[in-house]
Amino acid sequence: MVNIEQSIVNWLFTAAGAAFGWVLKVLWDAMQDLKKDMRMIERELPGIYVRKDDFKEAMRDLKVDMRQGFDKLDAALLTLAEKVDQQQGRD
Repeated sequence: MVNIEQSIVNWLFTAAGAAFGWVLKVLWDAMQDLKKDMRMIERELPGIYVRKDDFKEAMRDLKVDMRQGFDKLDAALLTLAEKVDQQQGRD
């Protein structure tokens, strides 16, 4: 009787150990897949999104270029206005 009870306890521990091992294996595989996905995202991310400091630098450069372009446009319009005034003064 004791031998049968010990066998049942042994089988229960074996089943519990196998179930625990299976859970650990599933968790291990999930972590490995997650690591692989993270490495893939780290490689692809710079091609999709812009870093904040790169964006700020590009916007700063764009503002400088726009300011220079508007300064040239202002100068051209001022010159044109002066010529129109001179033409009106002759007439």
